Amino acid sequence: MYRKLASTADRIEAVLRERRAPAIVVGGRVLPGFVEMLLRPAPGTRVSQIKALQADLALALGNANVRLVQSGDHLAVHIPRAQRSVVRLSQLLQRAQQAPPYTAVLGLAEDGAVLMANLAAPEVAHVLIAGATGSGKTVLARTIVLSLCARHRPAQFGLVVIDPKLRGEDVFENAVRRHLLLPIARTPEAIHAAIARVVQAMEQRTPRDAIHPRVLVYVDELADVCHMGGSGMVEQLTRIAQRGREVGVHLLACTQKPTARAIGSLLKANLPLRLVGRVASPEDARVAAGRGGTNAERLLGSGDFLAVSGAGTIRFQAAYPDVM
Repeated sequence: MYRKLASTADRIEAVLRERRAPAIVVGGRVLPGFVEMLLRPAPGTRVSQIKALQADLALALGNANVRLVQSGDHLAVHIPRAQRSVVRLSQLLQRAQQAPPYTAVLGLAEDGAVLMANLAAPEVAHVLIAGATGSGKTVLARTIVLSLCARHRPAQFGLVVIDPKLRGEDVFENAVRRHLLLPIARTPEAIHAAIARVVQAMEQRTPRDAIHPRVLVYVDELADVCHMGGSGMVEQLTRIAQRGREVGVHLLACTQKPTARAIGSLLKANLPLRLVGRVASPEDARVAAGRGGTNAERLLGSGDFLAVSGAGTIRFQAAYPDVM
């Protein structure tokens, strides 16, 4: 592996030198989904010069999904691995035992740390998972839900699941059954009733009531649910997103393309943490992340995600929910 990293470093340096944007590879490491090579630009070389050579590096390294990103104080080249390692939720839960209450496990960050999200934090309160088919949205959502169920008793953490895919009872439903406050809502009538009950219960709460239990409303196929329920459904979900944090009610929503037209601009604006999987184009990446420049169109799919919050972006491999 050391020889392979050294050879990759030599190729990167050669391409940059030939394109008159010299830089030195100062480190490299093998992560679950990709190899990261850290660059230090030579005096006089601008970062923008190197970033403009992303396509040249991809060609030289024989991998169309090479990405150039900022990694700490360095510019990093991310090169997808042919065989990715599986990140298992059960293993990460062992490492997250001392995490604060209501902290969900997401996966393994690019620095090797367990990436977590604390629902009690204002910048995390509601979560939007976006990405094309095959990006791993539902698997990541289930990982988040299962990690919270594993770390809390039903008296501490309640769950409402909205799943319009009309799937039959599965392993996931059995795994979370003790935490379900309502039967899983799959039909339009059941979805309307479930969301209405959540809003009604939320409006009766005060901030003092938010300590126990917190409630997570998991909505799969958010755009479909909004389309199915019309403006009334969008208004109710927006109300949860606007008031839920202060009274311990949180949204976890999945959708392919979270345009304002599909889910409502106000609802979208109140989902502060974006977990973005692979998308089809830079424009789709901008819509999913809420800003440009993330390169989400170059992600690998199947659990390769970006966590986007404010100006910060962290790449991570979503954990596989093996605790079901």
